Amino acid sequence: MLHFISSLFTTAPPDPNGPDEALLKAAIERVVDGTDRRLRGLGNYRKRLMGPVEAAVVHVLALVDGLPEATEISRRAYGTDPRLRAFFVSADDLQEKVGGSKGVGDFLKARNGPPPEEIFGVLTMEWEQRNVLGMQLQGEVVQRDVPQVVVNFQSHRYFGPAASEEENRWQGKVRIFDYLIERALERIVATRRKRTELEYQRSLLQRKLAAMKRGDWGLEPMLADIEHEQQDPAALEAEIDTIEKELAELGARPVELEQTLQHIIDTLGHASEWIDVRKTTVTLNRMSIKTADPQAAGASRLELNELYSSTGSETRILLPGRFPRQDLPERPDFLKEAQRYLG
Repeated sequence: MLHFISSLFTTAPPDPNGPDEALLKAAIERVVDGTDRRLRGLGNYRKRLMGPVEAAVVHVLALVDGLPEATEISRRAYGTDPRLRAFFVSADDLQEKVGGSKGVGDFLKARNGPPPEEIFGVLTMEWEQRNVLGMQLQGEVVQRDVPQVVVNFQSHRYFGPAASEEENRWQGKVRIFDYLIERALERIVATRRKRTELEYQRSLLQRKLAAMKRGDWGLEPMLADIEHEQQDPAALEAEIDTIEKELAELGARPVELEQTLQHIIDTLGHASEWIDVRKTTVTLNRMSIKTADPQAAGASRLELNELYSSTGSETRILLPGRFPRQDLPERPDFLKEAQRYLG
């Protein structure tokens, strides 16, 4: 089943010589579990997958470990961090969109005991740059209809809430690796030949891919425009197991398995083409208007990490963060509200 493998991307110190053999073996088996388990019928599948899987693992480790340390995302930090002032309308807006988010709520519900002192996660947002005509002050003269670029940040997510930064980064590594597996599975589904038995195989693989996405194995919760209800992982894994049994009963021709294996090799061997993070900078004034002069009054130069993926042209800004417990918004007590309403 596709449950998280404890040996995959553990929090052990990184090895300067690259990923160890145990990690690579676990990653290979996760790839096979996530695509088509019939690949194990090819006696040399581990040897052929070792190179591309190692390339993907190295890329994932570099991507996540290359992100900056968690920064404080709080009402207090809003007053001093120009990034937070650009990302949110106000301190109240920050508190609601992070502390009041569904992800944080689900994290707190799943815990036994009080919330941790800080909730670690990755703040992600879409950003939009719009050309407008505005006003600016040139000396003592107000100029009108001046071309300007306004930057807006929207669709905020606080991704992978955890009790520690190590756990949050571990989750990120597993999810990104699973995202690459999903991309490989999509390519396998798309290229199945149109014969009766292969149409049925493709249908089964499509069901498997849909179940993986509903189970939040990859990055869809972060990349999607809306937050979805959490699915029952055990039920989804049981669904995937049923699909795997049906596929096993069908069998597979060697040529089909070879094609499947090649899709996996091509995808994992070029991981950076499917997902990566690039650094970018933008200088904004207090009105979130881009300016070329970082010394202008009220201007701030923001250094950002931008995630881009193969699923579309949209990108998201990433900021690893730590949200303090004292800033959690008060959760509504529906029983008290009902009693007050009923008198």
